[in-house]
Amino acid sequence: MIGEEPSNIRTREAAERDFIVRALRAVDVSESDANDVANVLVAADLRGVESHGIARLDMFYVRRIEAGVVNARPQYTALSDRPTQFALDAGNGLGHPAGIFAMRKTIEKARENGLAFATVRNSNHYGIAAYYAMMALEHGLIGLSMTNSTHLAVPTFGRQKTQGTNPIAVAIPAGEHAPYVLDMATTGVTFGRLEVSERKGKQLKPGWAVDAEGRETLDATTAMTKGALLPLGGYGTDNGGHKGYGLGALVEILCGVLSGGLFGTSLGLDERGLHGGTVSHFFGAFRVDALRDGDAFRRDLDRQLRTFEDSAPSPGADRVVIAGEPERAFTERYRREGVPIDPKVWDGIDEMAKRLNIDKLERFTVG
Repeated sequence: MIGEEPSNIRTREAAERDFIVRALRAVDVSESDANDVANVLVAADLRGVESHGIARLDMFYVRRIEAGVVNARPQYTALSDRPTQFALDAGNGLGHPAGIFAMRKTIEKARENGLAFATVRNSNHYGIAAYYAMMALEHGLIGLSMTNSTHLAVPTFGRQKTQGTNPIAVAIPAGEHAPYVLDMATTGVTFGRLEVSERKGKQLKPGWAVDAEGRETLDATTAMTKGALLPLGGYGTDNGGHKGYGLGALVEILCGVLSGGLFGTSLGLDERGLHGGTVSHFFGAFRVDALRDGDAFRRDLDRQLRTFEDSAPSPGADRVVIAGEPERAFTERYRREGVPIDPKVWDGIDEMAKRLNIDKLERFTVG
């Protein structure tokens, strides 16, 4: 949840990564896959997206493996492997290793052929979408990542959940400027944002959620247990809610329908429930120099990004901020000061460590 003063209870990046690996190894996840998960979760916490970091570890991954609804050691199946396309069945394994595997394939194919796309089905929650898009930056490519999710949102003028938060992420390399990294849900907020609001006893903002009857609610518990999220743009069409609904539907089609995975009413599961193999992903990568001179593109992108930065701010704002900038600032700060973890999340982490018979995550207090 970006934009709030973080908890003063901290851990170090390396300690968090080590703890996540140990927890997953305790439920028979391979060391390689455990490291993949740890890298994505730590990246989320470093970027200030606490709803998708270590807070997800126990319920979304460890407990689902313990319950036997997610495979600790899945068997991947390549459904299609062509010069510019790749389709994977993830064998109901953890979403992070499957996503990294598919994105690496996508990058390899794009480097050779200019562009490539991949789908993944029979997968699970894969964390922050930006992680996979940003993998392309290391190779000078534009990266794209999407995933459908457990259905949590109503369509415009609806009260039945028909799609998930369905995020879209894109990462574009610049020259001297930092890359452009957009990672956005197609709902106004994610389900994790509701969880964080409930944990901290905060009311929701208007336009975030509705109750069981489709009426707007500001109560996080009501929204999570009986209600639903609203599309980006909020209720109805006056503020563009139909546009968020349309974007969410696009992700649902590219991830669920195109991959041959679950979609529609077959994906209507409880976000907090013990289930697996329900979601699908879509990845893309593009070589800039397949379309125009790469150096010229990067110079022009620098100029474009500076145009935003140098533009006049609105009253009360210090300046215009570019997508990805707050997350970079959080990463620099938390690497220096330690990764903040909410006290209630700490309680769950400690209970999980005891249950798994592993050493607790090291912590310290600042301030």
